[in-house]
Amino acid sequence: MRRRSYMEISSMIVFLSIISILVQFAAYYFIASPYLVLGISSVIVIISTHILLEQSLTYESCTVYSILLLFISIIITFLTYLGTDANLLPFTNTLFGIIVVNWFIPMAHCFIRNMFDYGSRIEKFNSFYRNVSIVFLLFYIGALLYLSFSDSPITSIYHTRSGKYNFTPFWWVATLIEDYINDMIPFSDVIVYLISRILTYIPYGFYSVLILRDRSKLVRLLLLLLLPSIIELAQYFIIPSRCDIDDVIYAFIGGAIGGLWYHIINHIYHAISGRDFLTKDSDYRYSNSTLLF
Repeated sequence: MRRRSYMEISSMIVFLSIISILVQFAAYYFIASPYLVLGISSVIVIISTHILLEQSLTYESCTVYSILLLFISIIITFLTYLGTDANLLPFTNTLFGIIVVNWFIPMAHCFIRNMFDYGSRIEKFNSFYRNVSIVFLLFYIGALLYLSFSDSPITSIYHTRSGKYNFTPFWWVATLIEDYINDMIPFSDVIVYLISRILTYIPYGFYSVLILRDRSKLVRLLLLLLLPSIIELAQYFIIPSRCDIDDVIYAFIGGAIGGLWYHIINHIYHAISGRDFLTKDSDYRYSNSTLLF
């Protein structure tokens, strides 16, 4: 297949980005079911990503496409959240789902495609993964800092505690369980409290182990404790009522799950492709591209 020129690829990226956004937000406007909206959004992104890979023969075109989708969908969501576009689009959590789709689906599609691609027809997967990961990590760190230090965080996740810091392990979850037993709160509050804190640090664990995959297990273990410990120490001085030893424990559990997730992905990737995830191989043309991290 003839490799398209940069001008042709650039025009195709812009065109597919506009079509994808129009389809996604038209579905959001006309369809009530959030699952159907996210399903349609995923399908249009998969089709567009496939077209770009077939026409450009490089994963880097998907980087630009994914970033454009993220930028436009985040702007629309932000304006809708502020009420600027309230007359046009109502704000619901489905908008956040569209943002996730616009980041995750191109990443997953390119990952699967690269895993099964034994040849060298499509290049620069490592560069694509690095760039998309950087974009994700910027938003991830921003969201983590907002949840940790904002004056009005999500109340269902961060309950307001009276008093100061807590250095007694599992004190707050025990309090929630006691409130549930006394019919003061639903059991879902306990589950949300635990799951949200664990899930929050799964990406941190995944990328920590990925970056330090060649280092000793002790170094990786210490890194899983580093960020949550720094955040809790900062909360001790800034917002004492948020400082809780439990958050470090749950963050470590989430980080460990994220690290395990990386090893599982790498094992599957190696079993199918015969090479480790994101490893340069001189037998492939993309081995000359910049290695991730």
